[in-house]
Amino acid sequence: MSASRCPCGVIAYQGDIVCYELTSSSAGAAASGNDAPEIRARHLGHKSLLDITPELRAAIEADLRKHRKAE
Repeated sequence: MSASRCPCGVIAYQGDIVCYELTSSSAGAAASGNDAPEIRARHLGHKSLLDITPELRAAIEADLRKHRKAE
């Protein structure tokens, strides 16, 4: 899997390359009134998902803000 095939973004995080994507919220989250997109992340080239820690979430959100400013 190359960085160009990641559907949303790629960041450097704690010495690794992390590919992340935003997905629409699950049915359970929609039922609870939480319509924020879910973040999924994995190490580039790996299939297993990472746990979204507060630090990883902050790094991804900072990357998203950077790209929104550039547009």
